[in-house]
Amino acid sequence: MTRIVAVIIFLCSVLHAFAGEFTGNKMLEVLGEDRNGPVAGRLKTEYLLDKAMKNPELGIKLTVTHDSISVVTAITLTSGGHEINDIKYKEFNQALPFNITFDDGEETLIQKLGEAKSGGEDRLKFKKDGITINVYFKSATKKKIAFLKFTQNIGMVGPYRLEGSHEAPVVAAAPVPAKADASTRDSRIAAAKAATDNNAKAAASPTKTVASLPVPATFGKTSTTAAVAYKSKFYKAIMSVIESGEEEMFKDIQKAPSARSNFWNYKYTYATSIAIPGEKYNMLYSFPFQKSQLDFVSVLEETDGASAAIGSKYVEMETALKHDFPNSEGWVYHYTVNPEDPKGPKDFELKNAKLGSIVLDHSVNPYGKHVLYLRFLLQYD
Repeated sequence: MTRIVAVIIFLCSVLHAFAGEFTGNKMLEVLGEDRNGPVAGRLKTEYLLDKAMKNPELGIKLTVTHDSISVVTAITLTSGGHEINDIKYKEFNQALPFNITFDDGEETLIQKLGEAKSGGEDRLKFKKDGITINVYFKSATKKKIAFLKFTQNIGMVGPYRLEGSHEAPVVAAAPVPAKADASTRDSRIAAAKAATDNNAKAAASPTKTVASLPVPATFGKTSTTAAVAYKSKFYKAIMSVIESGEEEMFKDIQKAPSARSNFWNYKYTYATSIAIPGEKYNMLYSFPFQKSQLDFVSVLEETDGASAAIGSKYVEMETALKHDFPNSEGWVYHYTVNPEDPKGPKDFELKNAKLGSIVLDHSVNPYGKHVLYLRFLLQYD
């Protein structure tokens, strides 16, 4: 019995009583790093993380992407008793970033982090020094913290560095593309119609992946690329969807339940606070159950049968997506033949190793109804 007690005490000391390299703000420097690289490797060793990059005994979990180069996108630190994916986590007992403690209430957090950017019944979101801090409280009184999630601000590239610049550089606005004349518009519409012609090839949709040049990692400091300084309302709306999905599971943009019918016959649908230029409408939905994870869809065009309107809207959106999410910013393009309409517009995916995917999708139901829409494949926990 004495030996068993001694072993338990030893294990507890290993798990709970060390102070290593990654404590306080220093922990944030794993954000943006390759999960298999040296920085993430040292943190993984220090906190005895498992293959899923978590240690419930120490109250820590990393969120990573699942691409060939897997990047750390978030750090979650818990107080005692919090559950993630049905696993109970103990309290993280090392120094927290920005001198936060789990006993901090709303007023104390505002003193440390500045005014909250948004919030809900039991949560607040702050932004400080290039980091988004989502705070989840144990109750609506916002007196005790249940867990914290730290992410690098959307739009920032490269590994996070404490000594870096956390603001976008001031860059002259890029020229707005000239409005197409009538002949150009006519030619684009003709190309779109050809994409839905059973006897024509989809010229606007190449069948191979387009090679891209990923954004180079910024090891000295964190900054955005110059191109990000000028972006359209379309870009900003899309990035708001991505930010909401990855940081708050869309809860911050969720509004009242919606009675609008939809192509998929989803039952549990909600209006949102986001409007994407060029769409007919968007919605959040839970499927198959009311408490299932929320997801977002933007409906661009709906028709009761084959129509040139689908092809025309496809070309419009494909052009906008390529303009605002170029290869030079790490977006890889891929086209896939749609099995529901093999000779119609191809599904167009824009994939970013850090942010996930935007998909311009086209579907046809058994009754011949067509829908063109945007969906998102994001980096969830």
